[in-house]
Amino acid sequence: MATLVQKVNASLSKAGLRPITRDSVLYYYAPMKGCLSYGVLSIQMFTPELFENFRFLVIPHHISLTNACLVNSICGTGLYLYSSRHLAQAARKEKLLFCTFGTVMFNLGSMLLWALGRTVAPENPVLRTVMGAAGAAGALYLGRNYVAYLDAHVRTSKA
Repeated sequence: MATLVQKVNASLSKAGLRPITRDSVLYYYAPMKGCLSYGVLSIQMFTPELFENFRFLVIPHHISLTNACLVNSICGTGLYLYSSRHLAQAARKEKLLFCTFGTVMFNLGSMLLWALGRTVAPENPVLRTVMGAAGAAGALYLGRNYVAYLDAHVRTSKA
């Protein structure tokens, strides 16, 4: 008789996703959640009026949507970078430093660009929402391709 975890993992595999393990939760599902939060953060930065009366069941009332999405995005980006091949042979201290730097620059740099983009965007909520979503999708696409490029050029053995 199959356990619940085995049933869930079988369903995930059928859907083309990874089975649930410690590593898949940390280095696959958490970065996916970070990507989703990054997209919501982008849309929220461009069109804050969409989320004025928005309430979450899982986020305490004293935490803003912006901060919750930023924390999730930072965690997801950091874990994605931490698991990348190009940092695999770095010392733990350097690896943490590089991951922290990369995630802070990516997320806070994006927020700065979105804030500047909002000042020149037209006063159309639909267009701003599309601009926010497209900006997030473009940045995630470029960032993922950049890390994949670095990972592809890593030597398999240390010289």
